[in-house]
Amino acid sequence: MNKNSYYKKIKEVFEKNNGYAKTKDIVKTGINKYHLYKLLEKNKIIKLKNGLYKWNYPEKNSDEELVEVSKIVSSGVICLLSALSYYELTTTNPWQYYIAIHRDVHKPKLPEYPPIKIFYFSQKQYETGIINREINENKIQIYDMEKTLCDCFRYRNKVGRDIVNEAFKEYVNGKYMNMDKLLKYAEKVGPYNELKKYLELLL
Repeated sequence: MNKNSYYKKIKEVFEKNNGYAKTKDIVKTGINKYHLYKLLEKNKIIKLKNGLYKWNYPEKNSDEELVEVSKIVSSGVICLLSALSYYELTTTNPWQYYIAIHRDVHKPKLPEYPPIKIFYFSQKQYETGIINREINENKIQIYDMEKTLCDCFRYRNKVGRDIVNEAFKEYVNGKYMNMDKLLKYAEKVGPYNELKKYLELLL
């Protein structure tokens, strides 16, 4: 098999996995990982972490980076400012990705890029409000809009009070507002009383 044949076969593996592949996926096809490293040297693929690669498509956007982050932190859930940005509830463009993991899980080894900030949630906080979204046929885990707002209010000193105020104003003026759902989440994961008072002043 010549070099072009190896290249074509490796690319087929990436395309089958929606642009991503693990070293073991390549080795399973009978191709030596040497050819994978050659593609890395030529910048045809990007290393996300040990054993995980992404095909280097030039038209990558911020939503596709969410897929990368989800692949790097496989048990993580997109949260806080990253989720606000996804739902277009903020004009702030976060420079790092906010990911929630269960507090009993060891912190994953993170690459230098993309920049990722890990938040450790309790069982109830972690499992509440997770939904699956699809980006270019790749699934990501993200908190729904109401759970994201509850989390941002709870972490408002870290996220930024101005950003949280902007997000809530966008939410209450938007067509997807569901106040009952928002307050149910606040009752379950907190902080209910503080958030209720805040919403009364806002409305």
